[in-house]
Amino acid sequence: MKMTYCENSEINHYEIRLTAHPKNKKLVTVLMKQFQDSLEIIEVYDEYKNIYPMTLLEIYYFEMVDHRLFAYTENDVYMVCYKSIASLHERVSSYGFYRINVRTLVNVKHVRSYHIKVGSRRKIILDNGDLLVSTRRFKPEFDKMIGDFEYLE
Repeated sequence: MKMTYCENSEINHYEIRLTAHPKNKKLVTVLMKQFQDSLEIIEVYDEYKNIYPMTLLEIYYFEMVDHRLFAYTENDVYMVCYKSIASLHERVSSYGFYRINVRTLVNVKHVRSYHIKVGSRRKIILDNGDLLVSTRRFKPEFDKMIGDFEYLE
């Protein structure tokens, strides 16, 4: 099977087009379902209250600061409208997000490495160099995340 990638600046940047022969309709249907399931979209806001749809794959971690939720990407920070980190965790946990402390959800797909420290604290280093700390209270969730992290490697 041959696959090619072509850029087209005339289409919407939230659009991906698959072109296939009619005999491959079932395969394309399966691929589309896989993409849609793994690229869940969430709405984020910038400091000017502009709304942007963003895939969960782009988000490195969510953090609660002063009763507001923020989504951290490789280089930017956006606000997210959820009442609590628990309700957000319920929505994104099936997409590889794990709660590592009272105010942080981390995307296991962006974990570069981790180090277990004295006193059940764990240090997590992300692809973009951000450093996060897991607390003793969330050790079971951290251990579950590390199992998935090692599976991804």
